[in-house]
Amino acid sequence: MQITMHKAMRLVIFLTIVGLTANVCMGAAWKTEKIGIGTKGNAEFKGDEITVTAITGDIWDAADTAMYVYKEASGDMEISARVAKYEPANPDWGKAGLMIRQSVDADAANAFINLTKNNGLKLIHRDTKGGPTGPEPAGAPYNMPIYLKLTRQGDTLTAFTSNDGKTWKEAGGGAGPSADIKMTGKIVAGMALSSNDPKEGKVFFDMVDGTGDFARPVEPLDKLTTTWGHIKLGD
Repeated sequence: MQITMHKAMRLVIFLTIVGLTANVCMGAAWKTEKIGIGTKGNAEFKGDEITVTAITGDIWDAADTAMYVYKEASGDMEISARVAKYEPANPDWGKAGLMIRQSVDADAANAFINLTKNNGLKLIHRDTKGGPTGPEPAGAPYNMPIYLKLTRQGDTLTAFTSNDGKTWKEAGGGAGPSADIKMTGKIVAGMALSSNDPKEGKVFFDMVDGTGDFARPVEPLDKLTTTWGHIKLGD
């Protein structure tokens, strides 16, 4: 098959655009961390779905044990995701949700908007390195599946929920939807799971998104392939 110079130039231009798009869309790769002593866990990535499994202690007190899937960030930002399915090991105090931390150190300052099966949804936080985690009051009721969002503006971290991923409302349970936590330089943001039980907990996240310099996938590479399949070169 012969390709005219005009078609060839258009083909090269399109392939160049596809290459650039792939680099931008995929962003930085997700990292995983077994936070704390004795943590066991894994994360699997399929399309826009992230499945996290964990056998851990609790996310509480002065230090955490958790399976954490994260990317680095800095400055003002937000991360959101849908919890499509949650299978806690401990229905009372196993926790799954979105977390922003100063670092992956077990005692790092953090804010965590999380779900428990029997005790609702709540924003908990550790305001200083090695400090206590709270608040104690019970969480708010919620329905599955649920969209969670955690934002950072200056030193203020605020939690939101949504039923459709479009209309958001502040929702923190406990002492409220926000906390003031001073974090500096590079921080980390992502999804956390604690089983709080010798048995394995599991959570399925999808529709993960973010802003600021929190790099994230926007379009899967297979969508680029599909798009290419629909391109029709003219004469």
